[in-house]
Amino acid sequence: MQRLLQEIERLPADVLYREPRPGEWPVMSTLAHVSELLPYWAHQAERIARSPGVAFGRTHDDPERVGAIDQHGHDSIGAIVPRIRASLADCLGTLRSLPPEAWATNGQHPSRGAMSVEQVVDRFLVDHIEEHAAQISATLSAVSPAPPAR
Repeated sequence: MQRLLQEIERLPADVLYREPRPGEWPVMSTLAHVSELLPYWAHQAERIARSPGVAFGRTHDDPERVGAIDQHGHDSIGAIVPRIRASLADCLGTLRSLPPEAWATNGQHPSRGAMSVEQVVDRFLVDHIEEHAAQISATLSAVSPAPPAR
């Protein structure tokens, strides 16, 4: 997350809102999603830890997920970076509060079945953030002007 934040803080504003291809998320939409997913999945992990076997998760069209993009997909860097930092602090605080034995507790994901807290954190936080960091890099490559030919 720190590497991603450092990268986006240096970006020119004009590349933040360009779609790499029609219908694909611009960088700011991805950042808005990241700011929402950090606390969401941490709190889902906490929920599993408190209620073993509980159903958890959501679909791609969940109003909360889409709402974050609608609400913050046009934010400035000056607005989104503190939002992401606060979301990260919430996420880490929640996860750090879980006792060691909670990490093996299972919940039920609607499409993946039984998943432990550790698996939820690995898949829906760590891997998910890495995927979005790669998506942001690919988007930046697609929307940034090519360097002049020599």
